[in-house]
Amino acid sequence: MKSAIRDIRGGAKLRPTAALYGIPVMTLSDYSKRDSYDLSFRMGRKPVFSREQETEIRDQILLLASMFYGLTPQSLKAAVFTYAESNKIKNPFNKDKKEAGKDWMYGFLKRNPEISIRRPEPTSVNRILAFNATEVQIFFDNLSSTYDKYRFRPRRIFNVDETGINAVHKPGKILAPKGIKQVGSATSWERGKNITICCCISAKGQYVPPLIIYPRLRMHPSLEQGGPNGSSYRCNKSGWMTEELFFAWLVHFAEHTKPSLEDPVL
Repeated sequence: MKSAIRDIRGGAKLRPTAALYGIPVMTLSDYSKRDSYDLSFRMGRKPVFSREQETEIRDQILLLASMFYGLTPQSLKAAVFTYAESNKIKNPFNKDKKEAGKDWMYGFLKRNPEISIRRPEPTSVNRILAFNATEVQIFFDNLSSTYDKYRFRPRRIFNVDETGINAVHKPGKILAPKGIKQVGSATSWERGKNITICCCISAKGQYVPPLIIYPRLRMHPSLEQGGPNGSSYRCNKSGWMTEELFFAWLVHFAEHTKPSLEDPVL
């Protein structure tokens, strides 16, 4: 039937095609007029949900992920079970655990390549609330008006950002005796300690030496050895950027870029 309908939709005549495949003419005529008739071939067991239902599930997953409330694989399997039971959809899901199986989930991911299992980056509520269309538009409006006013040249346009570097390296695999429950490898600390580095570069490639912030209460001269020339070194208990340290970075930035009323910096 599918081959006959494919031929009809390709321009073949109805009666010769019906005779060729041994299908009654009126039956073939009826099926070929159905726009929704699915010509795709499926192997294996029939999916639990229709294409429309899986599309609805997919869209909800993408929506929740965009709102920073993505589903875990476990919560997806539980939600799908509830969805199937509430809509009286026949399914082979686990009634005791009240969740769909791994086979269904991996099949769903295969049928919907827009979705994959990812490890999310922790994002604070403050950052989420600040990152919306209105706030972003305000930023670009301010950027545009400032640029139109001063007409900065590329060498005077700078981008600044901070990053955290873990001071504890992750040991690679080693050869060790069998039967030992735990194998160790020497590191500077057992738990991670982040060092914050504030970096800055212009649109033309001019590099401002970084500000390096150590997670400690007091500085020591040895901590200032071996860094990039002109770097600034600070410390605080957390090792994170603070208002006071960012002001210190602005002073450091001004010393290297020499902004003035005649030659301003963005």
